[in-house]
Amino acid sequence: MPSAAKRSTPKASHRLSVSLTEDQHAELVEIAEKNKVSVAWVVREAIERLLQDEQPLFHVRQEP
Repeated sequence: MPSAAKRSTPKASHRLSVSLTEDQHAELVEIAEKNKVSVAWVVREAIERLLQDEQPLFHVRQEP
């Protein structure tokens, strides 16, 4: 069986590890609970918004 690192899928994802303050984590949990989504979803959405909306100069993916 191939290892997870060598497996290729059409929607390959990458895991990150970040350290948050207690306040940051609590706020993310509160947002997630309020919107009935996971904390991971909140983080992914925040990153996507940063890349597309707030910092277009840093967005490297080319849209057709």
